[in-house]
Amino acid sequence: MLNITGLNRFSLVRDFHDMRCKYDKVLSIIHQRLNREPEDGDVFIVMSKDLRLVRLFSYDRRSCSMFERRFRPGYKFMQVTYNGNESIYSINWRDVILLLESPVVKKLTVK
Repeated sequence: MLNITGLNRFSLVRDFHDMRCKYDKVLSIIHQRLNREPEDGDVFIVMSKDLRLVRLFSYDRRSCSMFERRFRPGYKFMQVTYNGNESIYSINWRDVILLLESPVVKKLTVK
């Protein structure tokens, strides 16, 4: 079970959109590409290119956990804009909640 609170460190991973990857592959990308070592409770957030799927990976010394949130067709997550060219960005708890709980309507049909 993924246990996250405002006390965790959250990192949004930029330019990683391969949603076929699970725990081991994401951990290897964190090690190799990002030169980071996950510590207890660190949460890494990845988002699909079409903005319909977000995954949160949490690692500690004993285990790893994944939380997935997927919107149905017609909805997507908000577009995240980046200030700079970093591969990974720190994100605070309030912004994690905003990202996960604020669906964007892709198309509005009025009859």
